Amino acid sequence: MGAITWRNRAATAIGVALALVVAVLVATPGESRAQVSLNVDLASDAGPSTGVGLGFLYGVTGDGTQPSNALLEPLRMNAFRAGGHMTRGWIEDGYRYGPATQTIVDSLVSQAERFTAEPYEAQYQVILSDVYGAYGGQGANTMYPCDNGDCSNWATFVRTIAGTLRDTGMPMSYDIWNEPDIDIFWTRGINSPQYFQMWDTAVREIRAVDPDAVILGPSFAYTPDRRPEQWQTWLAHTKTANTLPDWIANHTLGVIDDPVTVGEDTLEMLAANGIPELPMSANEYQPSNMQQANVLAWYLARFAQSDYTNALRGNWFCCLTPNLTGLLTQTANGWQPTGLWWTMRAYADMTGTLVDTSGQVGGTAISAAKDSAEERVVTVIGDINGRTGSTSVRYDGLSATPWLVSNGNVHVRVERIPEQAPLSAPQVVFEQDMSAAGGSITVPLNIQQAHDAYTVYLTPGGQGGGDDSGALRSAASNRCLDVPNQSTTNGTRLQIYDCWTGANQQWTATANGELSVYSGANRKCLDASNGGTANGTQAIIWSCHGGANQRWNRNANGTITNAASGLCLDVSGAAAANGTPVILWSCNGGSNQRWTLQ
Repeated sequence: MGAITWRNRAATAIGVALALVVAVLVATPGESRAQVSLNVDLASDAGPSTGVGLGFLYGVTGDGTQPSNALLEPLRMNAFRAGGHMTRGWIEDGYRYGPATQTIVDSLVSQAERFTAEPYEAQYQVILSDVYGAYGGQGANTMYPCDNGDCSNWATFVRTIAGTLRDTGMPMSYDIWNEPDIDIFWTRGINSPQYFQMWDTAVREIRAVDPDAVILGPSFAYTPDRRPEQWQTWLAHTKTANTLPDWIANHTLGVIDDPVTVGEDTLEMLAANGIPELPMSANEYQPSNMQQANVLAWYLARFAQSDYTNALRGNWFCCLTPNLTGLLTQTANGWQPTGLWWTMRAYADMTGTLVDTSGQVGGTAISAAKDSAEERVVTVIGDINGRTGSTSVRYDGLSATPWLVSNGNVHVRVERIPEQAPLSAPQVVFEQDMSAAGGSITVPLNIQQAHDAYTVYLTPGGQGGGDDSGALRSAASNRCLDVPNQSTTNGTRLQIYDCWTGANQQWTATANGELSVYSGANRKCLDASNGGTANGTQAIIWSCHGGANQRWNRNANGTITNAASGLCLDVSGAAAANGTPVILWSCNGGSNQRWTLQ
């Protein structure tokens, strides 16, 4: 959970226990492999896209007013989990309802008033153990629920909180005790007689006071596949005692807790105990040491294909800082998005209907959704291992989305989301119309950095402009992209040179993504030499053939990126002298990678 004490103390203990699987499940970060081919079948529906993963554990101010709607609404938050954290609540008040508890209740009400209403209509999960004050670091003399077999004070606490929140008229969900299998939160033993006294009492009190409330649990830190006996004991007792929760809630914080696998294992364990399927909440996900865009994209892609009903990002910056669990970073101009925010923003655009994909190839996960009302298909791609290199996405079944094809074309935009804070916008690395004549298209992308996430947007064709001609002027030197000595020989390496009106500096950007020089029989295209996708690949001229290494995207920030590699057209070494070679290089925002066609 989000307490500083949990993150600094318990994280070490649980990390050691789970780290044994890292070598098996996680490859070397940044490992480059052979091209990965991914598939999306637009004709094969996989159910509604419900945004599983668009939830948060804390990460807003206590009064719920920050972050602003401008930063929160685009994420379509659908679940929120909190329990105060500004006081020790019931413990601080001497185990009665006093000002410390009232402060927390006021916070819960303020947050719920915002988040359970439109446009969010989120499930609000109250962490009762946090309201009680047991969020890690409580004193050794703390009285725990049902100590010495006496549950009366605990029953009063649960009844008072549930009744007070019921009277607000807002829908409430209750998470009874967070991570009882971690002893800094619950010191009386998991699945001990006292634990079950605590659990059963809380369930019965909530159901008596507010029958409409949703109860979630057990909120174990460990998944069923990691501690099957623990889960088996808990399920057997709660079934027999008639205190099963309405939703199953658990964490997916281990390295690596795959939401698809964990969800399947949990439902199988329910079935083995004769328990029908229940809604499931992954109420904390993504490990503390894997807070990168590629990892978040992987989790979101997997959650979209899992059996979970909702999922909430864990908070490793806990708890009342309005950074949306680390998706925002504070600057002189206030809170600003990071690469993590943009990754979740793209996933939030996955509205409409999920479609079948290749799921996971190696460590690369992909999910996609089509939305005829919005006239778009949105795809999210993330590699859990930090793989870099060439990747392709084949979209089949275009006949099932006739609204996506215009004049025989589909418009494709590929966005790279780097691990960067702040990040003003994703980098468009490929954008052009592609022919849908064959009923499918294959979109190339090149994963440049280990922590990159990628998104692909398909929209109706015909959004590209016509031919545009002029000199390509470098922002760094004010010199122009130049074919030395006005050569027309294939393989001639390009350079920058003082601008003039010669034909060897006049470039034409075509609707299909080419940048060509000269005309007629001498027409040549800007070409990544030998189809290279590595830093330092030479920019040359070559007879036009329509290959991906001759297709270029002119981006709003002035960069020009190659369709095959995603690399930027770059003046080598950021030099400004006449004759400096022009190459391809990882995009870095430098002025030597910005160009103007004029």
